[in-house]
Amino acid sequence: MKKKVTIKDVAKHAGVSSAAVSYVLNGKNKVSGETKEKIRRAIEELHYLPDLTAISLSKKQSKLIGLLKILNQDSLLPVFQTNLYYNEFISGVESVARGYGYDILLAGIGVADECSQWVQRRNLDGLIVMNASGSIAEELARHIAIPIVLVDTYDVPEGSYHTMNIDDEEGGYQATAHLLSLGHTSIAMVVAEAKNSPVDEQRLKGYKRALKEFGVPFKQELIFESGNSTLEASLDAGQSILDSSEPITAVFATSDIVCLGIMRRFASMGKRIPQDFSIVGFDDLNVSQYLSPSLTTVRQDILAKGIQSSEMIFSALFQKEQGLTKKVLPVELAIRESTMQIT
Repeated sequence: MKKKVTIKDVAKHAGVSSAAVSYVLNGKNKVSGETKEKIRRAIEELHYLPDLTAISLSKKQSKLIGLLKILNQDSLLPVFQTNLYYNEFISGVESVARGYGYDILLAGIGVADECSQWVQRRNLDGLIVMNASGSIAEELARHIAIPIVLVDTYDVPEGSYHTMNIDDEEGGYQATAHLLSLGHTSIAMVVAEAKNSPVDEQRLKGYKRALKEFGVPFKQELIFESGNSTLEASLDAGQSILDSSEPITAVFATSDIVCLGIMRRFASMGKRIPQDFSIVGFDDLNVSQYLSPSLTTVRQDILAKGIQSSEMIFSALFQKEQGLTKKVLPVELAIRESTMQIT
């Protein structure tokens, strides 16, 4: 087995002290330019790989940003396996982090006290949390003193966090108002969890606002829960709509992935979209425009959401901003082939 190259080997090869090599690796300006060049050349010739853990300890920086997804199931696998939303969001976060020379560390945790323990064990420099509950937000506020951005979180302790949201209520309103304008009055809404998802609660508020504006009474029987935003769960939600005694002619689902499962179940039962059911999604994933029929959906800029969440972290780290940033990104309706005027 090839012997691992050490700092001492680099120092000997460059004809300098081990301390000089350490200074260069840690970015300290304590050696001359000529010495730096000798050390850099030795590192390259010996193919030396520095111990990032040791460097992070000496600089009190891990060069790691945590990306934490709050779970309502046992694993990240069911959601990440089928929901492309997270691919786009994480890509945005990672692209900014890489530009600053940082890596991201991804985890899924569902228990409040485990969140703060995970952050402390990993010695993170910053943290982005997706879908945090109030109890998790409070737990982190008590124990963690690094920049934190909460994404898609509404129950936030005052004065504790940077936040990144979209206008979820407006999105729910636009989706429902579009269907109402086409003459639909019996509109099913499919949410992941009506009571435990602050995002779905906001979109439900928009749904109710549109109904009220059009003079259509709200009916609890038209609210369906998929349990989570996976294809398997949405197949069951689609079946529940078909089994309903309500005269449903349209569906608004709070994610495109859920729409995909519902459309699949409808097709398997001989139902046509939009002739039998109009359907509207939420997110405007890249795949949604390529479905047949293409999906009418509420568009949010998921990539920008990830990019701006990451930028908040680095602004707090490097600019030492004292104030908290709270952003709400706009949404817009993308009208395609999955909705039509009721006949």
